Amino acid sequence: MSGHRFFLIDDNDIDIVVNTQLLKISGLSDRVVSFQTCLDAVKYFAENTEELALEPNVILMDIQMPQIGGFECLTNFQSLNQKLLKTFRIFMLSSSIDKTIIRKAEENFLVEKILEKPLDIYQLKTLLD
Repeated sequence: MSGHRFFLIDDNDIDIVVNTQLLKISGLSDRVVSFQTCLDAVKYFAENTEELALEPNVILMDIQMPQIGGFECLTNFQSLNQKLLKTFRIFMLSSSIDKTIIRKAEENFLVEKILEKPLDIYQLKTLLD
């Protein structure tokens, strides 16, 4: 299994279950933690900074979520410890092919790439290698 720990941030239970299984079956990681809200994720990251900063972390985050969407969540991430932030590889997930949304994601310094839903595990593997 990969040395990466994965965090899924998505309000859709089905997407969380499917993506968790894809990550495990593909051999990318058996360490997957999921959150249904950005605030839960940020709280977890803040409370576990020391442990999380020791190894690579991959975040797969939905763009469209109620209350706090993916872009607002990125703003919240900026308040986290910089040492921890450097361990994050953030990929945003979207079912939208709206070029405005794609451009906005690609222009954010925290986002490595925007990926279309459903998650293409082979594309993700290539990006992580």
